[in-house]
Amino acid sequence: MAKEEEKQENKDVKEVENTKKSSNKKTWFIKGGLVALAVLLLSGGYYGYLYASTPAHLRNPEFEHYHLRTQIVVDGEPVDFSHHDFQEEYDKNSCSAELTGQPIDFHDEMDQMAHVHWSGITGGEFLKFYGWNLIGGEDDSLGRRYDQGMMRMHHVRTAGDLLPDIPEGANFYVYIGDENSYEQKDWNDFLNMDLEDFLGKKSYLNTDEETSFNPLDWFTQKAYAHGMEDDGHDESEFENDEARLERINNLIGNVVIFVQDTEPTEQQVQDRFANLVPLSDSVCGG
Repeated sequence: MAKEEEKQENKDVKEVENTKKSSNKKTWFIKGGLVALAVLLLSGGYYGYLYASTPAHLRNPEFEHYHLRTQIVVDGEPVDFSHHDFQEEYDKNSCSAELTGQPIDFHDEMDQMAHVHWSGITGGEFLKFYGWNLIGGEDDSLGRRYDQGMMRMHHVRTAGDLLPDIPEGANFYVYIGDENSYEQKDWNDFLNMDLEDFLGKKSYLNTDEETSFNPLDWFTQKAYAHGMEDDGHDESEFENDEARLERINNLIGNVVIFVQDTEPTEQQVQDRFANLVPLSDSVCGG
């Protein structure tokens, strides 16, 4: 009788141990599942944040190619965009209407002449691309591209920290115009608006006036004011040679930015707009 009781007692102990093991397995399974779910939610939230924090025109960039003459003057010293740090190499014999890998560049060893290749770029994104992050987010990235699929997300990397340090306590003053007339504009508008809207002039690649417009035709245009091919527009449409060149170069405007303690003098502003680089008579490859 004692042996049977002992056997029963051992059996009961084993059952208790098995129950504990089973309970422990369920507990660890539940904990593991919760951890996996938390990781999934966190990673999903993180990637969702990355997606939502990137403006649509950078998530899915669209082809554009306009020019913008830009001058930045820091405490009286103009930034030299012809310096090799800002310059990008390209095939001068190649005319392409394909989307480029980066939204902005300078080339041809030219100062001032910025080439904007993606639609919707703001002034703040332009400055951040070259090192002045005045709009927030990661310093080395404008955001992420998703135009090749959600699983092929990649950074829109900036060109680097190329602009000079911003002097402590300096203010920003922005002007648009040309040597004949100019006006001061709101700094926050420059930072946050599409540059076309800020300057009040649309790219010729982004208008409805020519429904059959072919970007490649524009790339191969020459300035007929210089005895070359015309661009299909009657000469009487243009007031002068500069107007012809502005269209051929798809120039949307000129921007001068002063970074200094006090507002620039009238003479300082005039000197900058009198210093605009001349426009080329060909935009092929540029």
